[in-house]
Amino acid sequence: MVRVEVRTVHADESTAWDRLVAASPQGTVFHTSDWLARTAASLNRTPMILGCYEDGALIGGCPLLLSDQSKLLRTASSAALLAPYGGIVTARIESTKRRERELHTNNVIASVCNHITRMRFAHVDLINAPGLEDIRWFTQNGWDAKVYYTYMLPTGGDIFSRISKNARRSINKAEKQGITAEKYFDAGAYWMLTVNTFERQNSRPPFTKDHLLGILDIIREKNLGEMWVARTSSGEIAAAEVVVYDSKMAHRWSAASAGEHLSTGAASLLLSQVAADTAERNYPSINLMAGNMTHLSAFIATFNPDLVPYYGVELSGIRYGILRSVNRLMRGMVSRVAPPALPYRKDPPFQG
Repeated sequence: MVRVEVRTVHADESTAWDRLVAASPQGTVFHTSDWLARTAASLNRTPMILGCYEDGALIGGCPLLLSDQSKLLRTASSAALLAPYGGIVTARIESTKRRERELHTNNVIASVCNHITRMRFAHVDLINAPGLEDIRWFTQNGWDAKVYYTYMLPTGGDIFSRISKNARRSINKAEKQGITAEKYFDAGAYWMLTVNTFERQNSRPPFTKDHLLGILDIIREKNLGEMWVARTSSGEIAAAEVVVYDSKMAHRWSAASAGEHLSTGAASLLLSQVAADTAERNYPSINLMAGNMTHLSAFIATFNPDLVPYYGVELSGIRYGILRSVNRLMRGMVSRVAPPALPYRKDPPFQG
């Protein structure tokens, strides 16, 4: 009889976990042990990787970030600021039969989620990667679901001919002004661009400088990705992007720009160069993200990408549900007496 066990993946087993992530249809760079550990340390959370083992072989699992144990309600999540995906990963099985693949995936999901339920968290929030296309087990077992979107740009063929006339016009405009794109890693400059980007929206970054710089450090230290910049003819940085890579695709993890250069077309030129570089690396596509914010989608859509859904699922205990309802009621009362908000400007903000 097959024995299935779910347990914590220990630190000395992280290599086995990362191998599973690299081979899994759902695995991304954001599932890796390095990314989880750095995110947890930066956000003062406890990292935990639950592994699903079948007769001792690792066949799936889920990385989690646990809240501070001193808090009244213990929570667990699979995604966080600057870590857009997490959730379930499963080992790839060589079968052409859909039913066998579904049984394999559902076996991992059921085993991991039943283990999570026994841990009695007040709230569990999993944002699965686009590779997990079937969430029926969750919805059939009392989990609430939410649909998110991302943009995937295929890199085969002539990318320039695929994009819209507006995007080509912006790229040509940037080239005529002498704007160029290059790989250049400067974490401090990137933070300043990020602050500038949010200031144009009358807001501040939702993450700290230390958190952003910590993730940039792990990207550079572990060779997980690159920073690209677009420079004006005088050498100023007009826009910047950070691209991270895993075994399946490139991810346009983050982008920011200088307000005074928004009209130059630098952002379009930069993205076109990043996409071309992705094609040269033989990645079939680049995940452009930005599918859940209208003002970001407007820019990304000019590159004519494919809109792809991905799914979040959550499970709440009674006490958490009551507190959330009270919080929503209080926010509603505050919003009715709050002064009018400042005018909103649709400048391209930080993307991630």
